Amino acid sequence: MQRTKVLRYGVILSLILLLASVGQSLAAPLPQDPVWMISFPRDGSTVSGVVTIQGTATHPSFASYGLLYASGDTVTGSTLWRQETPIIWNNQSMVVNGALGVWDTTVLPNGKYVLALVVYEAGVETPNVYFVQNLTVQNEAATPTPEPTPEATPTEIGATPLPAEGAVPIAPTIEQPPTATPRPTPTFSPGVTPGPGDNGEGEEKPKTIISMNAVKEAFKTGAQLAIMLYVIGGLYVAIKAAIRYALRLQRKNQSQ
Repeated sequence: MQRTKVLRYGVILSLILLLASVGQSLAAPLPQDPVWMISFPRDGSTVSGVVTIQGTATHPSFASYGLLYASGDTVTGSTLWRQETPIIWNNQSMVVNGALGVWDTTVLPNGKYVLALVVYEAGVETPNVYFVQNLTVQNEAATPTPEPTPEATPTEIGATPLPAEGAVPIAPTIEQPPTATPRPTPTFSPGVTPGPGDNGEGEEKPKTIISMNAVKEAFKTGAQLAIMLYVIGGLYVAIKAAIRYALRLQRKNQSQ
């Protein structure tokens, strides 16, 4: 009987220690842990106005991080990131479950966009990247203010004087509208993309700074997170089975 109690208490103590270790692994990452992810907005979200991007950017050899955006619903090797107007860049402070940056979508046309969290390590040129895809920017169009209608100026109504006898009436002069001068056709330089409403002074095409290796590394990180969730689920099932076995053993000993 004494041996059974010792065995039962040993099983319960082992379960407590196992649950404590699993809880620590699920806790918020320490600043020195290598974690880079965006928790908001998620893939497929619709955003508008000024958006606060939430997430984590940490690494033992942390140097800096930045946030970029680009047009399109998915990330490819030819995605053109807006490097000249990043959301935030070269931020040298790590962030854990907090605000990574503020994205003003009111200056953008409505449509599909993708985000990239870029974390640089000290002495390493290739960054660690996390993508958010298939984002929809939907801002309401501004309602134009109607211009006031000018009031008609009343005129005196009187008799039109008749021309003198034998005088030739003079025809009224009708003023013609001025002829519009055609605007010169803008000529764009090679390698320059014209923007809407500009006069030929387009902006330089941004360079692609994220390689396919960075894309593969981001998807590899997602697969590792999925495997960890499966392992945690297996541990949970095993713990439940062990607890049930300990309870059955306790009932059996009490019945004896």
